[in-house]
Amino acid sequence: MRGDDRSVAVERMQPDMVADDRMADARPLESDGVSELVERAKRDTEAFGELYELYYGRILNYTYRCVLQVAVAEDLTSKVFFKALTRLGRYKGRGEFGAWLYGIATNEIRMHWRSQQYRREGLERWQQDVVRLRFGAEGGDRPDEVVAKMGRFAEVRRGLEGLAEKYRTVLVLRYFEHLQYSDIARVLGKRVGTVKSLVHRGLKRLGDQIEDECATFGG
Repeated sequence: MRGDDRSVAVERMQPDMVADDRMADARPLESDGVSELVERAKRDTEAFGELYELYYGRILNYTYRCVLQVAVAEDLTSKVFFKALTRLGRYKGRGEFGAWLYGIATNEIRMHWRSQQYRREGLERWQQDVVRLRFGAEGGDRPDEVVAKMGRFAEVRRGLEGLAEKYRTVLVLRYFEHLQYSDIARVLGKRVGTVKSLVHRGLKRLGDQIEDECATFGG
C-alpha cells in the first residue's frame, strides 16, 4: 500500500486520526485547580476521591485501549489509583499530576504485557464486555458523541491488536486521549522527537494492519 493510500485507509477507519497539523483538539492533562486538590489529597482522602472521579474515566479509557480487554483494564485502573494513593506523599509536583498518573498507568500496562500471554478476544465477547466500561463524556461531549467515538474505535480495534505495545501506546495517547506531543513525552519519559517518530511508524504499521484486515474480510 502506498503512503497516500495508507493514510486514506487509516482516516476512513478512524476519523479522529487526522494529520498532526490539523489536530487542534489536543487537550491538556491538567485541569484548573488540580494542583491545590493534589495538595489537599495528601492529607484528606475525600480530596483524593475527587481526583479519582476527575481522572478515572481517562485512565480507564487509556488502559482499555492499550490492553483491549475490559476486565483487565478495570483491574489495571484500580491498581493505578491504589499506587497513586500510596505514593501521593512522595509526589513533589515537579510536573503535571495527570502526566504522573498516566506514567503509573503506562508502567502497569507494560508489566501486564510482560507477565501475560497475549490473547485475542472474539468480537462477540468484546461487544458483551464493552457495556461495562464507564466511558466519561469529557470535554463537553454529548452522550451520543461518546457512543459515536466508541463506535469508531471499534473499527480500528483489530488493527491495534496487531501492533507492538510501544506503537499502540503512543497512538492511543495521541489520537484517543488527544494529548499533545510534549505531554506524551512526559508520560513516557522520552524526547518529543522520539514520540513523533513512534507515532509516524505506528501509523504506518496500523495502516498495514488495516489493509490486511480489509483483504481478509473483503473490505
